[in-house]
Amino acid sequence: GYDRDASALRFWGLPDRALAPDAALVERIRQALQAQGPQWLLAPSPFEVHPDHRAVCLAAIAAAAGGQVTLGFYEIGQPLMPSLLVDITSVLALKQQALDCFPSQLASQRYDEHILGLNRYRAYTLGPAVSHAEAYWFPDRDDAGETQRVYRALQGLLARRLGVAP
Repeated sequence: GYDRDASALRFWGLPDRALAPDAALVERIRQALQAQGPQWLLAPSPFEVHPDHRAVCLAAIAAAAGGQVTLGFYEIGQPLMPSLLVDITSVLALKQQALDCFPSQLASQRYDEHILGLNRYRAYTLGPAVSHAEAYWFPDRDDAGETQRVYRALQGLLARRLGVAP
């Protein structure tokens, strides 16, 4: 409903690169779900590299467990295996405006160009009228536990490869 009521948008002011998928974050997401009653909960993909994106993903999986919300994942900087591609050609200028709202991130890296490049790539199979698309993965409800197990296995593999703690 943010397209109809931008005042409904909330920022939690959590510190960059310090999020953890702990009980407090899971509970905060659960409370937001209860207060808003959405049909869907969209979270960063389990395959994202940024530690905050991974933390929010795991917390969202836990918060959605057993609930009535449909859990879906989106990609930010890492491609996923989508179950849905959405044509965003007609709203591309609006997406660019939204990306421009992150000047501190854009000062260190042109993330907007990376994200739009990924959106351009996603249009590959959608025909010449589609210039950009967003990819989403909606696993079956019964796959939520499996999604978490796959994520943890990938996280461990990446940690071993990079020589860091997961």
